[in-house]
Amino acid sequence: MNYPVPNFGMDRNIMDGLQNLGTAERLVGHHWIGIDKDKYSNPAKDVDYNFAPNLDADIVTSQSNLANTEKNLDHTYQLVQLEGRSDPICSSSGCDQYKHPDSKEDDWDKNYPVANFGMDRDVSGGLANLKEAEKIVGHHWVGIDKDKYSNPAKDVDYNFAPKLDANIVDSQNNLKNTESNMHHQYQLLQLESDPICSSAGCDQYLHPDRKDDWDRNYFVPHFGMDRAMVDNF
Repeated sequence: MNYPVPNFGMDRNIMDGLQNLGTAERLVGHHWIGIDKDKYSNPAKDVDYNFAPNLDADIVTSQSNLANTEKNLDHTYQLVQLEGRSDPICSSSGCDQYKHPDSKEDDWDKNYPVANFGMDRDVSGGLANLKEAEKIVGHHWVGIDKDKYSNPAKDVDYNFAPKLDANIVDSQNNLKNTESNMHHQYQLLQLESDPICSSAGCDQYLHPDRKDDWDRNYFVPHFGMDRAMVDNF
């Protein structure tokens, strides 16, 4: 803590922006005074919202169904993963955890009973309300006019293979030069797990043992100033 941090002055982008602003003001003959905060204020910030509303009907129904299922199966659902294993997500090497099991002993449960609580309350209520509404207005609802409300964007022939951005082209060229100078081919596929926290914790960020230390003082090629900086100057 409290180590010295050098100050190299104002960021070049900020400095260039202020300089460009002054030039633009002279060109248009107008001094920019900023945004009118009163005109563009957000009135939503002054609203006293209810941050503890009553539970949604779907949540209430889900809680009731969960309680009935736990009672019928004589099992309490554990929301938190208690095992010290990683979450069942794919690693960088692939999704091999979803392959078929090797033996019947490793097979998962099948053909177990699933309780049927009938039609969902929202669907049942919606169908009943629809019939009542049709009686009141004297009209049978036939659905939405798909032609009237169709999305014309779906018929557009988009270019899904555009030319690469200049930054991508530069990156590919720099990668090629680096591989040539280092006599090493960069492997895009990471064969080990991503350095993310598992359900057991974040112990992978502990200081490494001396034998597991990372490479240091290796050669880094220099390709000159970045093109964006050169163009800016």
